[in-house]
Amino acid sequence: MRTVFKACFVAGLMSPVWVMASQDLSAPGAFQAGWMDVTVNRPAGSSFTAKLFYPAVSSGQNAPYDGTSAPYAGISFGHGFLQTVEKYQSTLDHLATWGYFVIASRSGGELFPNHQAFADDLRHCLTYLEQGNLDNGSWLYGQVQTARFGMSGHSMGGGASLLATAADSRVRTVANLAAADTNPSAIDAAGLLAVPVCLITGSEDTIVPPQNHGQLMYNAAPPPRQLPLIVGGYHCGFIDSNSIFCDSGSISRATQLAITRRLLTAWFNLYLKSDQTVWPLVWGEPVLVDPAVSTTLDSGMVLTSSPDIFVGVGGSELRGTLAIQNAGQRASRYSAFVEDNQWPVAIMPNQTSLLGPGQAETVNLSLTVPADAASVSDQPLVSVRCGADDATRAFVRLRVDLTTAAGFDRDRDVDLADFQVFEQCASGPAIPLASSCQFADLDADGDVDQSDFGLFQRCYSGEAGIADPYCIQGL
Repeated sequence: MRTVFKACFVAGLMSPVWVMASQDLSAPGAFQAGWMDVTVNRPAGSSFTAKLFYPAVSSGQNAPYDGTSAPYAGISFGHGFLQTVEKYQSTLDHLATWGYFVIASRSGGELFPNHQAFADDLRHCLTYLEQGNLDNGSWLYGQVQTARFGMSGHSMGGGASLLATAADSRVRTVANLAAADTNPSAIDAAGLLAVPVCLITGSEDTIVPPQNHGQLMYNAAPPPRQLPLIVGGYHCGFIDSNSIFCDSGSISRATQLAITRRLLTAWFNLYLKSDQTVWPLVWGEPVLVDPAVSTTLDSGMVLTSSPDIFVGVGGSELRGTLAIQNAGQRASRYSAFVEDNQWPVAIMPNQTSLLGPGQAETVNLSLTVPADAASVSDQPLVSVRCGADDATRAFVRLRVDLTTAAGFDRDRDVDLADFQVFEQCASGPAIPLASSCQFADLDADGDVDQSDFGLFQRCYSGEAGIADPYCIQGL
């Protein structure tokens, strides 16, 4: 039997998560969506209006606010060129039902908008929430989680969201829709980001083609970064109804909006709520096999397991290593633990030292195969999280082959070649050694010595059966 373990990088204990991959984040959350027009003041003394969406006890304009789960994170959203905020009503309503304040500036609607000024207004919208949270005369008093701010937007507003994020240290993450390059350049701004970025776009966008905009922003941005490409999606598929000069795609608007809601909610739930149950929908295997979205991603972490295939039988202990490389641009420590595992698994040490960009460190992994492993139906899961932002993950498959044990050289027989490997291991340094030497330590006592040679002789002579680790049945 060949079993697959999934390993990724983690800090802290968590509940089982793979089952959450079936959660429908495109459906409304626990709240209703209310909205109201508000006035946002600029530092220079002028002002503009914005539409504020919020969790409510009923839906509609000026609906009663529901603060039962406050404080709520805040998201500033920028509309597209010559688009009204109402064109995004369904998406912004949706985020409000999941427990977010979403504030969408009505400025920037001119025929020749100032992109930098619009980006500044997106930042002023966050200041509006920040000030309301501190004003004991405001209904927002104590209701805003000001340490959990995000940015979003569509087209021109998507580009402006990158300009705003690059200039505002309050922003924890940005996830936008078909972001267009702006003046000043949103592509250049992407290179200045210090937070995770998600650049959702459509594969059939003819107004802001991804190869000329989103892909270049992705290339410029440091990790963690993602470029989810909605298959068949188009530029105007991100708004609720067509406007002048709209394009079209091979999927329906309803389908594209549902996918958009799912992607945005998963991303913001992970990065603004630290909801670790949704990580498979952001960095896990479901992302890699999603037929509706083709995602290019870079977590800023590289994991390498050794050996490629762990070989053993029921009742044996298998040992290997995980090499953790920091492929990002900031120093980070990486902690590891096991979650939702069916087999006993240990990782030592459970924390790396501080790794600078490009640096790597190796941790030891051991897993105990149950005696009745051949009858185990559930796939065991080893899950590890790491990253400076406490949310980004990477994972690697650890393959376990229980079909038969193998020789030290893993050619599935015990012969002279294995004896030569044994000689090399016995004369070398202590375990852990190279992947072939871990198999030579048959008694699992941390070195390759005479007692291991005695076990090897039993395998070589055929005295041992399948119950003995690393021996082939029938020899």
